[in-house]
Amino acid sequence: MQIFFLIIPFFLFCSIYKGLKNKNFASDCHNFDKGEASCAKGTFMGVFAYSLHKYSCMRPFSDFVRVATFTCFLCVTSIFSFAEIAHANNPVSIDPSINSGTYSQDQQKGVWRLRIFDAAIVKGDTVLLGEIAEPLGDISDQQWQTLAQKELWAAPNQVGRPFQINKQRLLGALRQYIGMYADSCILPNSLAIQKGGAVIREEDLRRLVIQRLSPQINALGGHSDITDYRLPSYIFVAHASQQLILEQTEVKPGRVSVRFGIQEIDGSIVRRFSGTIFLNLWVDAPALVRPLSKGDALNPADITYRSVNLAYENGELWDGRGGPWQLVRSLGALQPIASADLQALAAIHKGDKVVLRYEKGNIRLSVVVEAMEDGGLGDLILLKNLETKKQIYGMVKDQQTVISK
Repeated sequence: MQIFFLIIPFFLFCSIYKGLKNKNFASDCHNFDKGEASCAKGTFMGVFAYSLHKYSCMRPFSDFVRVATFTCFLCVTSIFSFAEIAHANNPVSIDPSINSGTYSQDQQKGVWRLRIFDAAIVKGDTVLLGEIAEPLGDISDQQWQTLAQKELWAAPNQVGRPFQINKQRLLGALRQYIGMYADSCILPNSLAIQKGGAVIREEDLRRLVIQRLSPQINALGGHSDITDYRLPSYIFVAHASQQLILEQTEVKPGRVSVRFGIQEIDGSIVRRFSGTIFLNLWVDAPALVRPLSKGDALNPADITYRSVNLAYENGELWDGRGGPWQLVRSLGALQPIASADLQALAAIHKGDKVVLRYEKGNIRLSVVVEAMEDGGLGDLILLKNLETKKQIYGMVKDQQTVISK
């Protein structure tokens, strides 16, 4: 590398100096002045030589001095460039403490922020920072106690009447009262403030839902859980004599609507709030071992049991009782069987020749008829008299007999 840096100055010096001494240099530069780029045809560094010859501030000096000065400048620039490239290619040592987490812990030490609530209760005539915010991170108790007592703007005049502040106005107010701390605050989309009363947050509403609906959910059997809560972020209670209740709710698998009410001491509801939850309920339900087509008989060997989430099932599933059954639609393997998928197994099929009996008092008649449709035991089916071609209805008694109606 050191030899390389010695060759570069020598090559540059010789090239430029040759350009200045070239006998064709004057004519080449004359053409260059006319806009022709021919000054470089004599030597590789002709353009640089011409620049030194005509425009350099060192024209009073000899060609040798000018060329030497310019060459030194290029060499110094090259040395610094190669040094930067070499430094960039060198491997960077990594402090083991960074990989172990010590570095990040040290960086986090003393870092904290304030999270502003989306709803808050104030007690006095002036809003305190500690009433609308909570600290996050590494902040000492003493420092937070000092900040919590920081007075902000005036509280709402009316007790029990919430006052809304949007995010932009909230940030402006915080900058006015707490200065540099405002920009590090985590702000909600809006802040609702009420003087007096209480605020019930979403996590409290969730606990209320679980507490009140658990008996009804357990009565459904199976294994259940509640997901996808869509509840109000908060509910304000105006004064101590009011209480929040969960009104009567119909519980079933899937999306369940819930309604909260603010109840006065006399039992009247002054305000209502709606929400929904999603109830998952897993039960063991009958399913097919193999695919069956419409009209196939359902045999015990065709049935297995698998866990099914009733929240995603349409209609009531078959309880596995009764029969014999046949399918009214085709089902795939491991597909749960709904009650609507089954009908009584046909004792008589369309086209069967059966005996139609007529009994009334002492009169008993029998005639051979043709079944015009399938029918199970006790079903009323359409029949056709083979002699008169007249159609009549009869109730299936067994596989060979139909009773006239």
